[in-house]
Amino acid sequence: MDLNLKFDLESVKIEYLNGSENGSVNDSGLPKDGIKYRLINIPDEMLSDLQAQELKLKGDNENLYFTTNSKVFTVKENFHSNTVMLMTHSQDTRDPPNFVAYTMQQSELELLQVKLKLTTDHIPLYTIEDYNGTCGNSDEKKQYTFIKKRDLIDSLPLSYKDFDEQWNGSLLIELPDMSVKKISPMVENEVLELILLSIIALKMDYNNVQFDKILEKLKEINFDANEQIDLLVKAVFYKYTFNNSELNMKEIAKFYGLKTLKKVCPASRRKYIDLNDFYVYWKDSFPDYFNCEIDVAILIGHFVKAVDSNKILEIEKERLPKDIVKRVKYLMNIQPAWEQLHIQPFFDELNVKNIKTDNFIMKYAKKKRERSGKVIITSR
Repeated sequence: MDLNLKFDLESVKIEYLNGSENGSVNDSGLPKDGIKYRLINIPDEMLSDLQAQELKLKGDNENLYFTTNSKVFTVKENFHSNTVMLMTHSQDTRDPPNFVAYTMQQSELELLQVKLKLTTDHIPLYTIEDYNGTCGNSDEKKQYTFIKKRDLIDSLPLSYKDFDEQWNGSLLIELPDMSVKKISPMVENEVLELILLSIIALKMDYNNVQFDKILEKLKEINFDANEQIDLLVKAVFYKYTFNNSELNMKEIAKFYGLKTLKKVCPASRRKYIDLNDFYVYWKDSFPDYFNCEIDVAILIGHFVKAVDSNKILEIEKERLPKDIVKRVKYLMNIQPAWEQLHIQPFFDELNVKNIKTDNFIMKYAKKKRERSGKVIITSR
């Protein structure tokens, strides 16, 4: 929905606003012109952006947003019982403000600038079958939602600038048929390994990797490469590099760490593994001759660690309840006591009101400090 906002209060022809009503109402108390009015309080520093750029109204299941080409504003409703007067404003301080209208609405809308993330959970996957060309003919392919890039931009509460910045590294690709898909974990694994093998073969400095040379070498290694290999390599390369020139070793280590968790101590087995053994499996998961430092701390939020031993077990994050009460019960069913360090990320994800961490945890669970210094979280 495109909006054309006018900031000239001389154009306001409303003498009186009460709730969503204006001065002229029909017998049922509704506006004769069919328009319901709401006041939005716009800070001065935002006026230039809203006047100069395309403004769109967007929303999701919980919030309403105004987006410009470069910024996103959420709408907050502030309740009050004051009478609000609308006045003209002049840059010339000698011109007195003139009364235009007044309102007795019980609330005003306020714009607050926010930074939102590009969500990709609803995007169809580019699967390993797509990658290997084993999907069969079009009649045999699974039906999926066809999403164009432009439609995706319009459907998300993001500015164009935020969308473009977050597209790189999101593993999203735009295919020749104009559809958008997200690279699946299995395809990501295949392509990342080819990239790393190419870097090793070229003896490149991890702090100075070159995309064009990597792509050329990769096609030599995998001469029967997928026809979309350029798109796939570019998307994965963006995710695992800084400024497209330096390998992001932490993200690479994390990817192989999560892969190892699923392989050696999956949640479905409910069989913990000793941390020292896990490190051995993790190290062995990297391509030959690729050296990378590993630390289980980068995987916190993806596993549970036993309180009384050095053993860990994978957590299936996709199965975690979105309701905090149900989530706490789910986590306590896995094990009845947790170190705060390891359970806190699961609380933080649902702390949308930014309540102080300890207060938020204690609202739904018990907390105690042991003599050893460990902070233990248990059910209430």
